[in-house]
This record gives sequence, structure tokens and C-alpha cells, in this order.
Amino acid sequence: MILLFPAAVLRAVRPYVALLATAYILEGFVSGQTYESLLFTALGAVLLTFAVDFAEGYLAKTQQARNDAFVPKINMERAVKYLSMDFQLLESPSVNKIKEKIERDNRWGSGFYNLSWYLSSLLDCLFGFAVGAAMIVPLFLGGGVSGGIYFLLALLIFAAASSALNSKIIQKKLTDHLNTKDPKYDTKYLFYFIYGSSIGSILKTARIYGVKKLISGYIEEDERRQDAFGGVFTKLSCASGIVGALTSGIITVGAYIFIVARAVAGAVSVGNVVRYAGTIYNLANSFFGLSSATTRMLDQTDRIQGILEFMEVQNVLRKGTLPVEKRRDNQYSIEFRNVSFKYPGSDDYSLRNFSISLNIGQKLAIVGMNGSGKTTMIKLLCRLYDPSEGSITLNGIDIKKYDYAEYIGLFSVVFQDFRIFSFKLSENISCVADACAKRLAEAAEMAGLSERISKLNEGFDTYLYNTYDSGVEISGGEAQKIALARALYKNAPFIVLDEPTAALDPIAEFEIYSKFNEIVGDKTAIYISHRLSSCRFCDDIAVFHEGELIQRGGHDALLSDKTGKYCELWNAQSQYYDEKAG
Repeated sequence: MILLFPAAVLRAVRPYVALLATAYILEGFVSGQTYESLLFTALGAVLLTFAVDFAEGYLAKTQQARNDAFVPKINMERAVKYLSMDFQLLESPSVNKIKEKIERDNRWGSGFYNLSWYLSSLLDCLFGFAVGAAMIVPLFLGGGVSGGIYFLLALLIFAAASSALNSKIIQKKLTDHLNTKDPKYDTKYLFYFIYGSSIGSILKTARIYGVKKLISGYIEEDERRQDAFGGVFTKLSCASGIVGALTSGIITVGAYIFIVARAVAGAVSVGNVVRYAGTIYNLANSFFGLSSATTRMLDQTDRIQGILEFMEVQNVLRKGTLPVEKRRDNQYSIEFRNVSFKYPGSDDYSLRNFSISLNIGQKLAIVGMNGSGKTTMIKLLCRLYDPSEGSITLNGIDIKKYDYAEYIGLFSVVFQDFRIFSFKLSENISCVADACAKRLAEAAEMAGLSERISKLNEGFDTYLYNTYDSGVEISGGEAQKIALARALYKNAPFIVLDEPTAALDPIAEFEIYSKFNEIVGDKTAIYISHRLSSCRFCDDIAVFHEGELIQRGGHDALLSDKTGKYCELWNAQSQYYDEKAG
């Protein structure tokens, strides 16, 4: 940003180089200076103008290059902030409000790139006014100028009033108009023209169900709204331009009348007529522009506050310092002790008085209806959230006391809403640039990916999705296998699978189940599923209902309780499959 200052000074000085040269040449003609002397003056003015232009251009281009590099850096820091912010903050009402402000302000080109442009405009007016004021001082050093001063002050007062009218009324209305634009329009616009044009599944749905007419209606409605919005914007912009043009014209005429009168009175030479008239004109324009630029700058400053507030959000999770013991035998035990939890901004408990212990090497299946607290329990286990009440311990010690990175390193998780990135297949599985080839092959084999990978021309180096020319599209089942391979590659002592086979075909699902014990090994495994038949390979089953653990035991024991929730769920599903085949 510091280069903006010298660049603004040069732009402020530049018009006065030609102005002073013209005034000097006129004085030379009147006083009878030689042709060579006047030519030398003109040449000097041209060279000086070229030097100023060259220096200003160099500074401007350098600043633009720095700005172009700075903006991606800000965006990257914002992305890193997202990745490092506590998960509970990212979903909190306060942070969501900040994110909404950022999205709203970005609709009209806010950001640090535009802030630099607006600051440059403000500095141009500020330094232009300062240079003009300094240039006109000699006009008042002579005698008999009191009447002229009043006239000049009247011009400046007119400029101030006009500027105030423009900035406080017209520009304010223009800014308010931009800020009140219906945010629904932007949401629909993004849906139609970004998501709708790039995600094939949306286009397929639209084609099959014939929603073209519905979408076209929304687009036409938005276009009418946009036309009405643009009409007001155009009127306000034109009003601002008219006020500026009238102000400049009146000031120009007034300045020349004042200077000519001074020249007739013998107080100003012929050359200085041009000098002072041009100076007053530039001075008034700078004054007029200064007010408008200040208004725009203040508005732009407000528009980047969302990003600044977001970057200043402080994590609230307590990050301990106790190292997690590294055990080759994976002798880790987890215990929930009377844990209750509410999501940020919610008055309802997602878990209430929840207690459970996970034994070493245990294979625990968790079942229950939607919203019963299953996934919430996993988020608490992985410290994406901390309990509202109660505690969670690792080997008898509150998990808050452990080093956060070391603690979450104990878990491999396939979340129900997992994501596959547009990276190489190897990077999707390992999450690092230099993956271990042996571990990649083993994880892919256990997840059932080996055959698919063998058919890829670039193997593990294949990019996923069509973001790249060589990228390949993958099915939902293949994506789920990649997510499973990712969990296996990490080789953490705890493995959590949240609906890990929901997108798999029956054969692939059977293959995963048949070698589940081989996949998990001696790890402590937690398996969440809505399909009770797929949980029978687990010796221990926990039944969740309305945020509480209501039953726990083996399949046969739970099924024998005819009044229990597990039996109710089983009977509800048993009509769709044979119990023996289950």
C-alpha cells in the first residue's frame, strides 16, 4: 500500500507541469524572450511530464502487481482460517452472521483489491487539493485582493455544498441501494448459472422432471427485479454525474471571470491568468472529488470488516499440552461420563446424560433413528465439539488436557457427509503429497478399490473429476470406497464408520462386511448404520433414542427384549429382508 502515496503525489503534480510551462511560455512571448529559450522551456516541460508519467506508471504497475499477489494471499489466509477454526465456531450463529456479511458485501466487488483502488482515488484527490492550494497562495500575496478573496471563497463554498449534496445525499442513496439488494437474487443466480451449469446431476434432474419452465420463470422474475434495481442505480449514477459536471462548469467559468478581472486590474500577468485559472479549476475538482472519494472509501472500509472480524475470531476449544501416549498395542480406552450437549444457538439437547465406555479392540455398532444423537456422539468423540456438560476421558484423563493434534490423530473417521477432493487419487487417500506406495496399495485393496485402480491409465496419480483434462468421474460407491481407504491409510487406533456402505451395491457391501474384522484388525471400531442387519457382525450394539443411550448388548440379547427399541426397529425392517440372510 505504501507505493500508493508517491504515485498519488506524482499524479497530483503532473497537470501542473504543463500548466506552469504554458504560463511561463506566455510570459516569455509577452516579455520578448527568444524562440530558442521558449523551445527549451517547452522541451523541458515535455521531458519532465514524461519522467513523471514514467515514474507514476512504474509505481502503479508495481503496486498492482503487489496487490494482485496480496489478494490471493488474503484469500489463502482466509481458507487456512476456515481449516484451523474450531468446528463449533464454524457452525455458530455469531460466525455464520459474519460469513453472511462477507457474502453480502462481496456482491458489489468489495475486498482488499478494491480497497486499494478506492484508497488510491482518495489520495489522488487529497494530494491534488494540497498541491492546488499551495499553487494558488501567491495570488493572495499581492495587494487589493479582498474582494477577489470573497469571490473565490464563494466558489469554494459552492464546491463544498455541491460535494456535500453529492456525497451525503446522492452517493449515500446509491450505497444504500446497493446494500439493500435482495440477497435471494444472488442465491438463485448462483444456483442457475454456476451450479446448474457445472453439476450434471442437477441438469439430469431438471431434464427428467421438466423443470425448465419453472427455472425460466424464476430467471425472468429475477431479470425484472434486476431491471428495476438497475433503473434506480442508473438514475442515481446519472444524478451524481450531472451534479459533478455542473459544478465543474460553474467553477471553471467563475475561475476565469475572477482571474480575468484580476488581470484587467493589473494584479495578474497574462501567463498567470492560465496558471491561476487552471489551478482554481483543479483545486475545486479535487475538493469535489475528495468528499465523494471519502464516502466511497468509508463504505468500502465497512465492506471489508466482515473479513477482518472473521480473521480475528479466536478459537475457544481448550487445547491441552499433555502428549498422547504412543502405544503399539493400541491400549486406549474412551469413556463418556454423563455427557450432555447442545449445538450452538440451540436450546434443545442433542445428547442428555450420556455415558458409555469403549473397550480396547471393541467392535461397537450404534443404531437409532435419525436425530437420535449418533453422529453428535462421534463429533464429541473427535473433539469437533466439547460437551456442554460432563466429560470425556482417554485412559482416565479428560481429553481436554491432551494436545489437540495428537488426540485427533487417534481417529480415522468416514463421516456420513464425507467429501472427495479434485486431487490425485493418491492425495485423496493419503491427504499428503508424498504418499507411501505400499500403504496406498494396502488401503485400496482392503477398501475394494484395486480392480478399479488397475484400469486407470495413471493409477494412483489419476486426478478425480473433470476439473482437469485427465480427470475421471467416479460413482457414489467408488467415492465411498475412497473415503474408507482414506481412513484405513491413516491407520489410527480408533476407526469410526458412519454409514460406510450406504452407496455401495450389495456385492461390494458384502465384501466389506465379510472382511470387516480383517479391515479393522485390533483397532477399536465404531460402526453407525440405519440397517440393523449390517450390524450383526458386531458383538456390542448401542441403541440411541432422542439423545439418550437406551439399550446396549448383543444382537440376540437385544432382540429378545420384545418391548425394547431395538426389537421395534428390527421388526420394522425385517419385512424387507430375510432374518437369516440379514
